[in-house]
Amino acid sequence: MAAEAGVVEELRGLRARVPRVGGALAATVDGLVLAEDIPPAQAGQRQPEAEPLAALTAAALGLAFRMNEATERGAFRELLIHGELGYVATYAAGPAAVLTLLADENINVGRLHLEGRRTAGRIGELVGHVQRSTAARPAPEAPPPDRRPPLERRRQPLERRRRGTQGSE
Repeated sequence: MAAEAGVVEELRGLRARVPRVGGALAATVDGLVLAEDIPPAQAGQRQPEAEPLAALTAAALGLAFRMNEATERGAFRELLIHGELGYVATYAAGPAAVLTLLADENINVGRLHLEGRRTAGRIGELVGHVQRSTAARPAPEAPPPDRRPPLERRRQPLERRRRGTQGSE
């Protein structure tokens, strides 16, 4: 995707501004990785892999969308998971992408939200710009229409086709 370099730049910028964010991932709402900035694991920790994290994000989004619908809370904006060792925060990045951040337990959650929302907005613009430019390209020509009779009529025995009758054998 042409926006990938810009998205990686946004992820790195966010991690530079908020040192307690230990990893950042941009993905499609379908769970495909757009870009990642997840450093190598430190001693005693396991580094999360981007592809499974993107897939889990898509699954969590499905539940979040349903919860929003069931409770009539409007469009999805963000999802925050607070675990014993830190946070996983997911933010809508336009209609087609999401931003997932991995943060330490000691992070200022207000700062996490502030930077996460801003970065998600910029990523949404980058991804949306690429989608709009791709949509502006002319579509390939459609194949000529099929001028043959409908499939059910073609499967009839020859004598019925000649008489113009339809029915079962």
